Amino acid sequence: MAFHALLPVRDEGDIIRQSLQHFLTWADQIHVFDTGSTDDTWDIVRQMAGEHRQIRAIERRPVYFNDTKVRSHVFNVARATMEQGDWVLRCDADEFHHVPPPQFVSRHMKPGEASAYHQYYDFQFTSTDLEAWEKGVETVADRTRPIEQRRTRYTISQYAEPRLFRYRSAMQWPPHASFPINAGFLARNRLPIRHYPNRDPEQMRRRCLLRSLMLAEPRSRQTWVDAENHHWGEPDWRSFVRDASDPALLTWDMNSELPDPQHRNHLAPPAKRAVQWLAHRFVVPWLDRFRPAFPADGGPDPIPETEQVRIAAAMKP
Repeated sequence: MAFHALLPVRDEGDIIRQSLQHFLTWADQIHVFDTGSTDDTWDIVRQMAGEHRQIRAIERRPVYFNDTKVRSHVFNVARATMEQGDWVLRCDADEFHHVPPPQFVSRHMKPGEASAYHQYYDFQFTSTDLEAWEKGVETVADRTRPIEQRRTRYTISQYAEPRLFRYRSAMQWPPHASFPINAGFLARNRLPIRHYPNRDPEQMRRRCLLRSLMLAEPRSRQTWVDAENHHWGEPDWRSFVRDASDPALLTWDMNSELPDPQHRNHLAPPAKRAVQWLAHRFVVPWLDRFRPAFPADGGPDPIPETEQVRIAAAMKP
């Protein structure tokens, strides 16, 4: 039974080394697909892949990021290395699993549970952090320090997405879905993940600029639901700076535990959940055989070369 991390990346040069080092502590295979980095992300991935057999550098290919097309593509490339009963995780470079997934499966999932949602702890870049940056107390050189030491203020998210599932050889993950169809009976507990999307002003500037450029491009925009109000459209990184005096902010250090909010809003009512258990036990494996395979043209949409040049020019300091 192996654990596979599916990891799409783009312009994560400030964090990707720490991310891969984290995934190496629990993953048997780390499948990395670079969607067009213009920084040193892909160089770091290839270097570490040469040092660690668990890291599989799939390719670097400039494509529009679409949550369903990109993630389903990575899965359908990586599944050639999977076996029945393996565990698969949908990952991002800014995520650190507070409980290693193998430990979560063995200690926090019950027999019959075959998929799990995440529990996010969203670590914030605060006004105090910004003040330290502007005074030169913290600089780009501090990126070599563990992110856990640099960003210690967080909020607990109620929002949850499916992140972990047990592999069935007949299961399908189509390009229109953000997770495999009927991935498995849902676990009661959530997989705790520390989330670090905003790490320093330069990274935040590039992140906001890239996302707003991507969302503004018509071919990319049409693939998003409610693109007009999507947070990717916010170009000002300062809007993501959290007031350090906000009473909702909690503080964590590496020697303390994170609180378990025991959110259960991802679960269906008990009667429906019982029906779901029966369906996953007896019906879903039978239905797998009738689902179409991933289409040959189902991968992410390529970014035209002229658009690549425009984006690269806009991303320069």
